[in-house]
Amino acid sequence: MHAPRHVSRIVATAGAAVLMLVGGMATPSQAAEGTFFYTRGDTGAERVLGPTPDGQCLSIPGGARNAHNDTDTDARLYTNSSCTSTSRFLGSRQQSGEYSMPYPTYVKFG
Repeated sequence: MHAPRHVSRIVATAGAAVLMLVGGMATPSQAAEGTFFYTRGDTGAERVLGPTPDGQCLSIPGGARNAHNDTDTDARLYTNSSCTSTSRFLGSRQQSGEYSMPYPTYVKFG
């Protein structure tokens, strides 16, 4: 009867070690370093979007007629607030061409 208790103690210790290892690897969301510029689709005004945390769906007020991703992180541009519509890729340090309507109105970095 002692063997099952011994085995369960080993399993519990191993499980705790795995949880500590996984928890230690989790890092908070980082912001893309640099600046994201865009031309508003509705007014033609040049704008800067910031801050730019990774993994969050961020609004692009007025939509982006074109954009310049001068950050160190790739971005995807979307037309819906959940960032699930067909995306347009804009790599790190890249400038887009002209986007057609519907203009992207959200961006996600990372």
